[in-house]
Amino acid sequence: MAKSLTNRKKLLIIFLVILALVVIFQKQLLTHLKIILFITEEFPQIPVKPLGLITQSPQHEWVEFDPPAGGGKVVADLYIPQKPQQPQPAVILAMGVKTSEDDKPLIWHFGETMARLGYVVLWPRLEVLDKGQSLPEEPETFLESFKYVAGLPQTDSERITFVGFSVGSSTALVAASQPEISDKVHALVFFGGQFNIFDYLLSLTTKTYQRDGKRIEWKVADDARNHTKTLLEVKHATQASQIFEIDDENKIKDIFSNLPSIEKEALQRYNPQKHLPDFKGKLFILHDMSDNYVPYVESVKLSQALPKQQIGAFILTNLFEHVQPKRPLSWQNIKELFKLYGFLYKTLNFL
Repeated sequence: MAKSLTNRKKLLIIFLVILALVVIFQKQLLTHLKIILFITEEFPQIPVKPLGLITQSPQHEWVEFDPPAGGGKVVADLYIPQKPQQPQPAVILAMGVKTSEDDKPLIWHFGETMARLGYVVLWPRLEVLDKGQSLPEEPETFLESFKYVAGLPQTDSERITFVGFSVGSSTALVAASQPEISDKVHALVFFGGQFNIFDYLLSLTTKTYQRDGKRIEWKVADDARNHTKTLLEVKHATQASQIFEIDDENKIKDIFSNLPSIEKEALQRYNPQKHLPDFKGKLFILHDMSDNYVPYVESVKLSQALPKQQIGAFILTNLFEHVQPKRPLSWQNIKELFKLYGFLYKTLNFL
């Protein structure tokens, strides 16, 4: 009888210890669960997708609003977790250019995934972009989107984060640096963006990037060159667009130096480097080493331009094709997936 009581006491102590550990590390355990569910849901190479089985479909709404600057109507997909018990953290998805009809379902799916994981999600874009026009997204789109999300009763207004893809990361960084919201932005996930617009244009034109003082050959996607040239032309940056007819670095730099002030100001409007000193949130940087739309050194320069305490996480990987996880899961890529896991842990644990 005494031995039985002793065993019960031991079991009770073990149970209490486990319970205490769960309570103490509840947030960390929840973050690990979120990462596993996120990766299995967003990587098409992984056949098992349990997220839909253990979570409810979020509310999905179509919203519209007009930025006060008169820059055109903004349309957006809004995802809200089902029956949130308290205000939830929010993420604003930032795409810098028009999204093709083939890629829209990927963004919708990503928004639903994040909402199932407990985030209020908004994917805003100019209406003209949504209809397929080739224009750059405006920083005001994300500025006003931030204000819209902050006003939702389901949102924890102190935990609003931008999640940028490609040059959308750059435009979101410009928006997050504006004085109206710079003190309120919780964080920015910068995935595959450019940091210095003039360096980026030089890389597109010469098909090289600078690393350690040397020009390195870069296999750039024709789509990236052609689309950027079109964007410059529609923004009336006529002289800047001429660089695509030149492959001489010094001549291109001369053109940049002698741009009319109206063109230079138009480019600086989208230049994260110019606005970075006013950015006050936490930055999480991710870039693929073989990205052929934006060279990875742009993210390296961004990471070096901020104080270390402002960088939440930074990794260079070989897991994506630009910003999409299309590569097969080879042994090498599985190791890269573990590296991504560490990045996601730091990111989701903060958001």
